[in-house]
Amino acid sequence: MKRTLLAMVLAVSLVFSGLTVNGVNAESKVDKTKKELQDIRNRKSQKEADLEKVKEQLDAREQKLNELEKKLDEQNKKVEKAKKDLRKAEKELNQHAAIFKQRVREIYMKGDMGYMKALFSAESFNEFLVRFETVRLIVKQDRTLLNHYFEAWEKKEKDQQRLLAEQNKLKEEKAKADEEYQKIVTLVKQHEKALSQLEEEEEIKQEELDKINAELAYSSGMWSGGKLSRPCNGPITSPFGWRPHPVTGGYKHHDGVDIGCPMGASIRAAASGKVIESRPSSGYGWIVVIDHGGLSTLYAHMYGNTVTVNVGDRVARGQKIAEVGNNGTGTGPHCHFEVRKNGKLQNPVYYLSR
Repeated sequence: MKRTLLAMVLAVSLVFSGLTVNGVNAESKVDKTKKELQDIRNRKSQKEADLEKVKEQLDAREQKLNELEKKLDEQNKKVEKAKKDLRKAEKELNQHAAIFKQRVREIYMKGDMGYMKALFSAESFNEFLVRFETVRLIVKQDRTLLNHYFEAWEKKEKDQQRLLAEQNKLKEEKAKADEEYQKIVTLVKQHEKALSQLEEEEEIKQEELDKINAELAYSSGMWSGGKLSRPCNGPITSPFGWRPHPVTGGYKHHDGVDIGCPMGASIRAAASGKVIESRPSSGYGWIVVIDHGGLSTLYAHMYGNTVTVNVGDRVARGQKIAEVGNNGTGTGPHCHFEVRKNGKLQNPVYYLSR
């Protein structure tokens, strides 16, 4: 009798010893995962701050680029006008130059005799003086007029060269601004890519932590409660097991089944038990976990305001615990339902009543 009692005490001690060791290991894993998750979130926050600074630089560069484009457009218009004015001046100059050349040719062919004849045919000295002044004014006017057009043409040409130089300077400045802008655009894309990777890492690590916490919370007893009630009335729209993810497209394990129910439909406890989790979860929206003593069930994608139970509450089979929602990652309203036995995932269809 004493030996039997001693054996029982030893067995119980070993069981509790094993649970303590497993609990310590699990808690250590939780702490490690939490630390890794926090590290990811710290890096994510830093990357978000870096991205914000780079975007501010990008906005400033974009504003400067827009100003340069506006200036360059105005300068192009000035250059085009200067070219047009120069072509007009050149045309007028050519016309007056042709007239001047014709006059020079006439003088050359006739010599000075044309003017001399006009002068010496005067009938009096006074008339000679009048004719002399007239000839002088004609020659002076020809030269003055031609000089005027030469000066005007040279001025317009200088103006055009100045405008072209300013245009080239603006083009160089804009090209440099374009180059700097593209560098910052590339930097923004790099930061956005890194941030996206960190967000993905955060989601994966959060899911890992959720599963570890769930395993800690789930009972390790043996289930003997028979079939489970369906949490809501509807068909199974996505089975348990590996499948292409309906949103991301990646191949991923589906830890439960999806039961298609309309938005707002009642979600009921699959069996009597104790609520051990009621909280938001990454990708799952709001979740509720019930420990049935040897078996645990998880309900997901609800909205928190529709949940009617709290952690620690005792619930009866068929009792309403929430309403069907479309919270988290999904393609429509449904109830995601998981079953774990001894902390291990099970295919819910083997436990659900027809």
